[in-house]
Amino acid sequence: MPADPVPGARAVFVLGLQRSGTTWVANMLHGSGAVAAVAAEDHRGVHESLFFSHFARAFGPLSDPAARDAFRTAFAASDYWLLTGLPDALLDAAIATARDHAQVFEVVMDAVADRQGAPLWLEKSPHHTLLARDLARRYPAARFVCVTRDSRTLIASRLSAYGRSPPRGARRLADIARGALANALHTRYLRRFAAAEPRAHLLRYDTLAADPDRGRADLVRALGLAVAPDTLVSAFAPNTSHDRGAGTRRLSGLDLAVVRLADALGRALPLGVLGRIERRRRERRGADWPGWVWRRSGFDPASAQARPDVEGAHGDQQDDAPRHG
Repeated sequence: MPADPVPGARAVFVLGLQRSGTTWVANMLHGSGAVAAVAAEDHRGVHESLFFSHFARAFGPLSDPAARDAFRTAFAASDYWLLTGLPDALLDAAIATARDHAQVFEVVMDAVADRQGAPLWLEKSPHHTLLARDLARRYPAARFVCVTRDSRTLIASRLSAYGRSPPRGARRLADIARGALANALHTRYLRRFAAAEPRAHLLRYDTLAADPDRGRADLVRALGLAVAPDTLVSAFAPNTSHDRGAGTRRLSGLDLAVVRLADALGRALPLGVLGRIERRRRERRGADWPGWVWRRSGFDPASAQARPDVEGAHGDQQDDAPRHG
């Protein structure tokens, strides 16, 4: 089905740093039945497409036949595409007629929404957070939910995420400082974006956790959903870092001191400087594709001759799964 005349008319982008609560928010919206999404139990609910941070950047423009074929091969093998349940012919038709990757994605997601009988669809990838302005320009009718979180609870969640054993000593303190600085960058960026963009709803995880009923009502109102707030209930288990005990929620006095110091530095530094620090860190890591992108097919992106330039748009990784590239 062709995309709506105004780009993004059915789109909701849930943005926020990894471990800020984006999965919870996305799963609640999807659970209402009013917002379609690509989801699976093994991806903890709503799946991350990495479409704009990775797929749209890694292969080159669609006008280049080789780049177009490489993109099609890689995306068609991804869990995200496979979980849509859509026929490959729809993807092929979209790629053949679209002027850019964004139009391909909208055609795909409009078809997902039609298939699920929902008026809207959502995409949730922490990697897309710092692309919010680009997304707003390309999709002038899209809605945005911008999720932020207090550094103390975010850091505690990051340290124990995905069954990891929290690091100790200097490595732990370095991880805490990096996490708090990344949170400062993403929080300031989202606040500035939401202040200038009337289509954006700024949501604080800690406030939502303290009063879920009010938070759900605010979401329904902000997105114009034709459902009762109490329908915003996730169908998936909580994506928690603290299922091994309450002790993982606690930070030591030294941990908290490092958080406060990094938070203060993150507030003091110009946003542009924070952005450059993040970009350099990503450049040092190089291009990486999380292993969960092709969990079902086992596809190797090197076989599609991806260009190694996707690192510049990265947010934080979903987990520490093996990566390609």
